[in-house]
Amino acid sequence: MSFAQLDLFGLPVEPKPAKKPIAKPEKVYAEPIEALKSKRGRKPKPASVNDVKKVKSKRGRKPFNEVYADVDLINVPDEAQLNQKLYYSISEVAGWFNITISQLRFWTNEFTILQPRKNRKGDRLYRPEDIKNLKTIYYLLRVRKLSIEGSKDYLKANQHKIETQFQLQESLQKLKAFLLELKANL
Repeated sequence: MSFAQLDLFGLPVEPKPAKKPIAKPEKVYAEPIEALKSKRGRKPKPASVNDVKKVKSKRGRKPFNEVYADVDLINVPDEAQLNQKLYYSISEVAGWFNITISQLRFWTNEFTILQPRKNRKGDRLYRPEDIKNLKTIYYLLRVRKLSIEGSKDYLKANQHKIETQFQLQESLQKLKAFLLELKANL
């Protein structure tokens, strides 16, 4: 009595065809092997300073000159546009200031003048008043380059002074942008 191998459904199993051996590719050299062997004995040339290229790393902390290069590039809308909506999401606000959402959350926890509303889900919703306060905090931390503790103390001592300085600087920046635009059109 001989046993035949059956598959799951009771059909006889047919043997698979044998695999053909794969030919190994040959190594092709641009130069003869003897020339390569003679090059091995030579000492390598020392790399000059000009040959070394600085590679930007994706890891670690950014240098301060890269962080502060984009300080003038905040895209916060003006008063009229800000007052059109009651609340702004954290991603919108972080996008305007060119900062990360986690950094904005950190600033919210550190500074008592920032008090965004939270919905039932726990999302932070920023009012136009909070965005104005964020502008002053951004000004102190990024433009004036104060520490968090230093900016807290400065806010406590000089609240009225900061608002006038910030408004003055903002109007000067608008005037500068207008003059540059006028110069470009000439």
